[in-house]
This record gives sequence, C-alpha cells and structure tokens, in this order.
Amino acid sequence: MLNFALALRGIRLASWLSMFPAEPQRAEVQLLHDEDEPTLIFRRPPASLAGMAMPVGVAAPVDATPAEAAPVEAAPVRRSMSRLIALSAGAGLGFAAVLGALVSLQLGAAGFDLGGASAIQPAAAAAAVLRSTGAASRVEARAKAAAPVQAQAEAAAPLIDLDDRADATIDRSAVIPIPDGIITIPSSFSSADGAYDLVVHFHGINDVVQTGFERAGLNAVVMIINMGISSAAYETRFSIRSYLPVLLAKAQTALEARGLRDARLRRVALSAFSAGYGAVRGLLNQPGFADKVDAVLLLDGIHTGYMPIDHSLDMERLKPFGRFAEQAASGKKLMSITHSEIIPVGDYAGTHESTDALLKLTGAQRSPSAGADAQAVYDLTGTSGEAKPRFVPLSEAHRGAFHVRGYPGTQKPDHVRHLTRMAETAVPDLVRHWSETPAR
Repeated sequence: MLNFALALRGIRLASWLSMFPAEPQRAEVQLLHDEDEPTLIFRRPPASLAGMAMPVGVAAPVDATPAEAAPVEAAPVRRSMSRLIALSAGAGLGFAAVLGALVSLQLGAAGFDLGGASAIQPAAAAAAVLRSTGAASRVEARAKAAAPVQAQAEAAAPLIDLDDRADATIDRSAVIPIPDGIITIPSSFSSADGAYDLVVHFHGINDVVQTGFERAGLNAVVMIINMGISSAAYETRFSIRSYLPVLLAKAQTALEARGLRDARLRRVALSAFSAGYGAVRGLLNQPGFADKVDAVLLLDGIHTGYMPIDHSLDMERLKPFGRFAEQAASGKKLMSITHSEIIPVGDYAGTHESTDALLKLTGAQRSPSAGADAQAVYDLTGTSGEAKPRFVPLSEAHRGAFHVRGYPGTQKPDHVRHLTRMAETAVPDLVRHWSETPAR
C-alpha cells in the first residue's frame, strides 16, 4: 500500500505541473497589416519562471484558431489544454497501470502471473499517442493562424523589385542650380518607371516653397524660379516661347544625371505666389504651351488693371486665367486660387476682386466657409510650431476642378501666410488631382 500512496502523489504532482507550459509565452505588440490598433501576439522565448506569468487583458495566443478564441481568463488553461489532456489521460492510464501492477504483484504472490508489462505498456503507448496528437494539433493551428499574415505579406509585395525601380539610385542630397532658380527632388517623389511630374513655382523663398510641397506629400519634382519683386519681370521673361522649354530640358538632363533611369516628363503644373503670377500669365498666353499645362496654383497672386473710362476690370489681361478656369470648371484641368482681402496701393485690382471675375466666368458661387479646417499649424521652416490662429477661409467656391478660397487679412503678414501655409491650402488640391487623375 505504501507503493500505491507514492504513485498517487506522483500522479497529483504531474497533474499540477501540467497546468504550466514547458515553454512559457510572452506577449509582444505587433501592428498587423489590416488593423489600425496594435494586436497582442505571442512569441516563444527560452523557458523562464518570469515568463510563466500570463499578463491580464491580453488577446488569445496564436496557437488558438479564431474559432477557438475564448475569454482572456481562460488563456493560461487554453494554452496548455492539449498537453493537460494528454498528461491527464496518460496519468489516468498510468494510474490504472500502477494499480494493475500492484494487483499483479499481489496475484503473483498468490501464484498468478499476469505479466506486469502487459498492463504498463498499453498505458504508456496510449499516453504517447495523445501527446503526439496534441503536438500535431498545435502545429496545425499555428500554421493556420500564420497563413493570413503570410498571404497579406505576399499581396503587399511590390510588383517591381526595389533594385529594378527607376528611382532606386536617385540622388536627392542637394538642390540642382539652374538659371534664376533651382530644381529640387522632394523625399515624397517616387517613380518606378522613370516618368515624373513637374511643378514650376514662381516667387518665394526656396526653403519655404520646397518644404511646402514636401510637407503636402506631393509626388513630383519641383522647379523654383525667383526674378525679383516685379510681376513685369516674370511676365516679360516667360512670354518668350523658348525660355521655359530650355529650363525643362535642363531639368530632364539634371534628373538623368542624378540617377533617375529612363527619365521622361509626364505632367506640368504652374504655381505662383504674389508677383510670380506674371510668369503664369505669360506662359498661359502661349496656346501651344498652355495646352500642355495640367494644373495652375495661384497663392494670393492674381491681378489686373482698370479700364481708364469706367474703371472696370481689364478683362483682356485676365483672359489667359479665364480660359484655364473654364477648363478647370469642366474638369479638364485643375485650378486652385487663394486670396486675401488686401487692397493694393496703386491703380490695379486686388486678388479678391480679380478672382471674382473668374468666378463670374465659370459660374462658381461663393459660400461662407464651414471653418472646419483641422490642418496642423506650421512655422516658416515647415516644422511644427507654437499654436497660432488657424488659417481658415472666410469663403469658398468650387466647381469641377476649379477651387477658390478667400482668407482674411489686409496686412503684409497675411499676404506672406499664403506662401507659408501652401501645404494646407492649394497644394493638397494638386496632390489629390494627380493621385486620382491618370496622366493623359
């Protein structure tokens, strides 16, 4: 009977130990491909006493399939359930074997020979089968749980190998100098096949303009031209038909030299702040080139003079902008205008009054802004700065791809803000337009 008591204690100890997995699991945070919130998954580190403690409030381990997922409190038991079943079954059969062995000893003493091994071997074999079945089910469950993640990874794999991309070796380290300006390759620019879009921006501090386009996430190369503070200087130079094509050729050569393989121009957008509108007017006055322009952005920069007799607007000077605005209103092009309430010192119309003339041509109607602009506030360098009053438009007008936003302010800082906040106002229209509209 002493042997029987010792065997029973051993069985109880084995059953208690079976509650703990031999290889404790540890929760780690991993963001899955199709989830916005971190999901707790489990890794298997070397066994340790510290790892045996199951954190409270974690998700089901990867060993369990979704159909087997149960409340969190059951996780420690569920993790080792197959092992517990195997060991418990083995212990039960082992108990029978021990009991059979004791009976065998007693009967043997009485002259009966039942063969002790004949009772112990079937019990051990049954336990081994249960253990192997439990291990196999765990492996199968783990494979099923990993299959969706692997499928997602394969689906997310790029169609073109990184080394085979046209921009794989492109050098963005420094700006490219050109006459009257620079060319910059923002970090947001990418091209798998060498095709690139180009924004030609007129007037504004290079660093501010460069940061504005990059902050908005524009996938394009940017050319920045500065020719002083007079709109006449811009208009005179860019009314020459050969001037911009020469600059475009320089951009092409520079991109090839910087490592963009098979570089080729796709779409062109014109952007201007303040006096830079003169260059846009000169270029849009060239029918052959105007047809190739896909988008125009005017940041508090559109003006015209007054007629000497009735002091009405000089619509002849607004004609290039009017033609483009009508194309944008029909969805063929993009035109985005921001303007202030500044009344110029001189005998010419301000940006608000000049823009009203385009609204009349296109039939777009102003409406008070909802004031729901939740964009972040940035300082001149483009990094997050201290909180300032939001740059919220007073009025808006939208028709097709023609967008107008009127902002408050009658002072110089209010004017400059149209440049420093370009990533929040007109540039997002271009980002959206080029991401949604295939290149023609």
